[in-house]
Amino acid sequence: MNQQPVRKDFFIYIGVFLLLLLVTILIPVLQIVTIFLLPIPVILLMKNYAIKWTILGLLLLLTFSLFVVPVFSFPITMLALISGAMMGWSIKEDQHPYETWSKGTAGFVLGLVLIYAYIEVVLQFSIMNSLENTMDESLQMTEDLFQAVGMGQQDFDLIREQMMNMLQLMPVILVVASMAFAILTQWICYKVMNKVEQGSYYFPPFHSFNLPKIILWIYFLMLLVSFFVEEDFSTLSSVIIWNVYHLAGILMALQGLAFVFFYTHVKKQSLALPVISILFVIFFPFLGLYLIRILGIIDLGFEMRKRMAK
Repeated sequence: MNQQPVRKDFFIYIGVFLLLLLVTILIPVLQIVTIFLLPIPVILLMKNYAIKWTILGLLLLLTFSLFVVPVFSFPITMLALISGAMMGWSIKEDQHPYETWSKGTAGFVLGLVLIYAYIEVVLQFSIMNSLENTMDESLQMTEDLFQAVGMGQQDFDLIREQMMNMLQLMPVILVVASMAFAILTQWICYKVMNKVEQGSYYFPPFHSFNLPKIILWIYFLMLLVSFFVEEDFSTLSSVIIWNVYHLAGILMALQGLAFVFFYTHVKKQSLALPVISILFVIFFPFLGLYLIRILGIIDLGFEMRKRMAK
């Protein structure tokens, strides 16, 4: 297939991407949907054509973005091209769906970082300052509420510090958002390929999700180092350590949730336990993530699934 000349579907992919890009620019309210759809034509280009034709198609798309409201279309196009190309290459190489997901996540992270740099450098607009101003306004309203109910200034200062520290965890938030973008895009793309190309692409059951053990060692290393680092995010090293620690913790929580699904699958029970676990994490995130993270650590560290399988 990769050696065949350009077919009609090549121009269909180009046209669909351009249509989605125009919709994104002209109807901003639909951006929450098109952000998942834009990489799909790029994925199909990368999957179905040789690299020279794919590069030609990507250059055409990038060139078009420079002529249609480039301030908005260029960064959006870059995000779609990078994430779509990485996911398309993974699918083309018949890699595991979770590998495709990881590459898509990396692509979205890289694309979002480039958008951040574009906004900061080219548009001369500080995202962090804007977030801090928004946070200050929210904190001012909260302070007025505190005073109305008679709570002390000391309690409010603690909340202010914690909320400001959240801004330093933007890298973790960025990665988690990219994971969500990537898995939604991949899922939709699988549906499209199964429908159009009569393929058989699907995600394996979630209970088969299993992290490499290196993630566990990274988590424990960051946990150990965190004992010697202040949580005030006053230095670059502390920002890096706490971001890596929290990201590894989120991944361990995913491992824990996957173990709950595995336990239910092996014991042939209903999905009540996994559903309750997910709801508990959603409605009680701090306690829920903590408990499910411990379960993930036990599962990965002691290879509980292998023991249960025996």
